[in-house]
Amino acid sequence: MTSLNNRKFIPFFFTMGLGAFNDNLFKSAIAIFITYNLPKESANFLVQLSAGLFILPFFLISGISGQICDKYEKSRLMKLIKALEIIIMAFGALAFLTKNINMLLFTLFLMGAQSTLFGPIKYSILPQHLNGKLLLRGNAYTSMGTFIFILLGTILGGFLVSKNIVLELNYIPIASAVIFFAVMGFLFSNFIPTALPANPEQVIGVNFIKETLQTVKLANLNKKTKESIYGISWFWFFGFFFMASLPIFCRDIINGNEIIATIYLAIISIGMGLGSILGEKLTKGNLRPGIVGLSGLLLTIFALLFSSINQIPATAPLTFYDLIQSFSYLSSNIYLLFVGLFGGLLIVPLYTQLQLSTPDADRSKFIACNNILNAFFMVLAAVFSMLLFKFKMQINHIFIVVACLNGLYFAAYIYRNPRDFYLTFFDLIIRLLYRVEVRGVENIQDNGPVIIAANHVSFIDPLLLTVAVNRPPIFIMDQSYFDLKLLQWFYTSSQSIPITPKKISPDGLKRAMLEIERQLKNGEMVAIFPEGFITRNGEIIEFKDGISRLGKAVPELNLYPVAISGMWGSWFSRFKNGRAMNGLPKRRNFRTKITVSVGKAISGPDITPSNVRDIVENLRGPNL
Repeated sequence: MTSLNNRKFIPFFFTMGLGAFNDNLFKSAIAIFITYNLPKESANFLVQLSAGLFILPFFLISGISGQICDKYEKSRLMKLIKALEIIIMAFGALAFLTKNINMLLFTLFLMGAQSTLFGPIKYSILPQHLNGKLLLRGNAYTSMGTFIFILLGTILGGFLVSKNIVLELNYIPIASAVIFFAVMGFLFSNFIPTALPANPEQVIGVNFIKETLQTVKLANLNKKTKESIYGISWFWFFGFFFMASLPIFCRDIINGNEIIATIYLAIISIGMGLGSILGEKLTKGNLRPGIVGLSGLLLTIFALLFSSINQIPATAPLTFYDLIQSFSYLSSNIYLLFVGLFGGLLIVPLYTQLQLSTPDADRSKFIACNNILNAFFMVLAAVFSMLLFKFKMQINHIFIVVACLNGLYFAAYIYRNPRDFYLTFFDLIIRLLYRVEVRGVENIQDNGPVIIAANHVSFIDPLLLTVAVNRPPIFIMDQSYFDLKLLQWFYTSSQSIPITPKKISPDGLKRAMLEIERQLKNGEMVAIFPEGFITRNGEIIEFKDGISRLGKAVPELNLYPVAISGMWGSWFSRFKNGRAMNGLPKRRNFRTKITVSVGKAISGPDITPSNVRDIVENLRGPNL
């Protein structure tokens, strides 16, 4: 958070955080109160119902809330919404003091309505105050902070309605706490800087059904918006089960008491917070959508492991000291932590992509569209959960079903976005195998036609380039490698373009050049090794003239010279008598240092084989 402007970010951070804290303080207290004070079947139903009531307003009034957010100044709106929270929490405090279940459930509905009004502001105000890498960082800290405040609220909520506290002080502590933290959130909201309305001429629709339906249509604006909104919504479908039903899992499978249920909720929240920050660190502040699919699959694995632990039989709820001697309990904590971690890891890039793929003037309406579909998916989850309970399915079996559905969703996500997945996956693999230093990556433009022209030292040079680029490149490769049956699906799904030397097939070369031109004119990034083959002595040989022809064919093209150094002598280079992957390499050390250096953009008449080669050689230096 050191690079974020404190005046702009800190008041927003604590206003948002204390709202999440109070929501979960109240929700956790209700879930624990219902789970451990009502008959089992009634409790199972009411826990799902309470979660559904909280999210129902997101489905009903998010369309109108997005319009309000676009029309009015955002910092003033936040103050008014936080003042409304104080009134709602006073009603909730009375509900706890009177132990009135119906009042508690109604308060949850009102809290959901207040959160619905706050939601579009939360994610649309950040792009007004932050840009570039700071936006991804701001989203990462916002998500981390949200999960930390969820954690703290969850812990305190469970603690304040535990039997020991209630026997001593009744429900006075929880009633006092919800009002106190609502007031604290209101005080912080008074320091949020002004954020001008994005669309002052916006007309507020009063027909919430019509506005909701119109807002939902915004999800299909473009591919990135659609994938972001549906990806986030699916995450909350999955997350509904692993947050709302954890107390039931604890009671029925672990046989733990209220404190153990609170610990479980805390662990998944810690994991989500860690995942939010880890994502920003792994991507170096760059948006990498491919991390979504990879995290989704890992999330599935750990959800299945968590759901498959052995049930702990007992005649009475076990205490923490009893459970720490149980392998099932200890392993479940580890699995649940990773469920949270990979959940946090995938959600931040989805929110950032949503913000960047929507127009400034209507961003709040798109956030509202996201909230509507999030709510719809969570209502579906609540209905699905209640149906499964009606069929007498155990909670751990329900978790297994949901985990399998999650695996199918993210397998389909990767299938639809293979290039993003490959970019992230190979970036992580290369950074694991080597100590890679990237120089000049900031030179590469974010969009538009680009050629990456690099020297060719080893068979894994294409993978090395994934570390240095900011979007998935299309690689040019020899036809003979492209035709390998075992790898053809991979090459095809990554949109690699096979090329044949002119002396072997003039028509094949012509077709490849036309396809490269087409991709460049579509604004793609194309990676080329202009030498044509891997060096046999470590030196850079003469570059082919294809790059100059492409420079003339695509006038707006920018070419970035890239030098790979440190790979000569590796197992993947032709160091040993011109053969690669044969015997032991010269460098046997794991994590050898590799440098990838990106030069300044060159264009037009400067794109010549000799000029590009000279620049690459200078970038490489003496280290082969």
